[in-house]
Amino acid sequence: GMPFRIGFDGRLDNRSELFSKLGIDPEQGSQFSDAVVVLHAYERWGEHCFEHFIGEFATVIFDEQKQQLVCARDQLGDRTLFFSSHQTRLVIASEPWAVAGSEGTNPGVNERAVAYYFALRAPEDGQSMFNGVFELLPAHRMLVNESGVHRWNYWQPDPTKKIRYKTDEEYTGHFLSLLEESVRCRMRSTTPVGVLMSGGLDSTSVASLAARMIAPNQLTTISYVFDELPNSDEREYIDAIRDEWSTHSIQIICDKFWPFADEDNWVRNPNRPGITPYWMIDSIMYERTQKEGIRVLCTGMFGDHIYGARGRWLIDLITEKQFMKAFQEFVNCVRFRELQHIRQATVRFFYAIANSRKKYTQKRMPDWLTSFSALLVSEKSLYDHYEGVIGKLTAQLSSFEFFNSSSYAIELRSPYRDRCLIEFVLAIPAYQLFRCNYSKYILRNAMKSRLPEVVRMRKRYTSFMPLFHRGLAYEKNIIQAWIQNPASKWKKYVRADWIMKRWNLLYTPEQDGPHTLIPWLCLSFDAWYQRLF
Repeated sequence: GMPFRIGFDGRLDNRSELFSKLGIDPEQGSQFSDAVVVLHAYERWGEHCFEHFIGEFATVIFDEQKQQLVCARDQLGDRTLFFSSHQTRLVIASEPWAVAGSEGTNPGVNERAVAYYFALRAPEDGQSMFNGVFELLPAHRMLVNESGVHRWNYWQPDPTKKIRYKTDEEYTGHFLSLLEESVRCRMRSTTPVGVLMSGGLDSTSVASLAARMIAPNQLTTISYVFDELPNSDEREYIDAIRDEWSTHSIQIICDKFWPFADEDNWVRNPNRPGITPYWMIDSIMYERTQKEGIRVLCTGMFGDHIYGARGRWLIDLITEKQFMKAFQEFVNCVRFRELQHIRQATVRFFYAIANSRKKYTQKRMPDWLTSFSALLVSEKSLYDHYEGVIGKLTAQLSSFEFFNSSSYAIELRSPYRDRCLIEFVLAIPAYQLFRCNYSKYILRNAMKSRLPEVVRMRKRYTSFMPLFHRGLAYEKNIIQAWIQNPASKWKKYVRADWIMKRWNLLYTPEQDGPHTLIPWLCLSFDAWYQRLF
């Protein structure tokens, strides 16, 4: 045997390619677990093996010969590793709470990480909610030996890489092949694979591709629907997929699972305060999935993130000297009253001219933060396309949801969190991501004849906003008591006057945005803090 010991959490998606590079017979390799493949790669390439992997993983390898510990996290950060270092003692675990509790004393809350939580961002250096506990950053490896602890970034996308084709069909063909491969990789399982499917383009596309791949076997889809909230209900599109692919369509009525309900269960994850107010819907979905005997659930999550550069459509058309097309698209936006996209594209265009660089940044600090929080949060750019797709906050959202599903023995797999697909989307022009009156332009093109037309060309906007307002109405007394409590911990980080004015405003779906989450985050943080500290 090899002089290595391994702890491995995750999945390798490029096993065949690795077998070829490592000279492993595919038939023999088919008997290997992913952890064994990792050890063969480590034996060949040492700590440089991780850059050869495609998939999601967190791993710790003890090399007895070199007397060193090698740790690594996948390129996008979908699986986690946390650590703390005390003199000669290093503690590593997949959850920060496990590391924090290893010393037998409560390490206390990390105020800088809390400030970032309320700013809807993630600390650049991997600080967790617990003092002295750090997260190994995405695409990083860590080497621990007698000379100390060393960390390196082993991968990042090339921001200068550009993919340019002559026709929409060439872009579409390349995108579709990558999405199909991403879905195919995530169907590898010893148990049936289901799809968590809303009626949106992202999850219905995953379901349609998966259904085609496993035919004539039947695909199970799990969906949420609403009888009393028509503006949140997507049954029309869910039924269209069911009819097209003869899926086993499980539809759960969720009118009563509004935010802020079931106060006693607000804290389900000791690692950090809750992020989504719709956790009850997620829990019901996972519980039903478990009852169906399904252990792997594909999702459309993070599909929206890969279209983050859509605001650059005007810049990219002009940069490529497609002046007539730029003019036509601009006119279309005016015609279809897409004023938001006109404003966004124009601001980015003039910003690019003024700064002669291609990255749009916005340095305004969120106006709900207290001055105490604002001092703790770096003024580094709040958004660019790279940060939205491969940023630390997106990785946190992904790994956080994975923790929640795991408590139901469900493994979430998200085809839109695929390194090859993401590298492609970052390299193509923004006018492939957005055309006036058509969001997700390349996906709509790719799914021609693969999605029912009522789904592929849908424009009706649905939102959880009606459910959110229902929660505010039903739980008004509980929320008010929390917000008016003078001992509330959130008041150190979020302006109480800002919350008092906004917590019960009736937002429309068009006004929906990150700021609507803040009252929920305040309550969630206080519940978490009281439970743990």
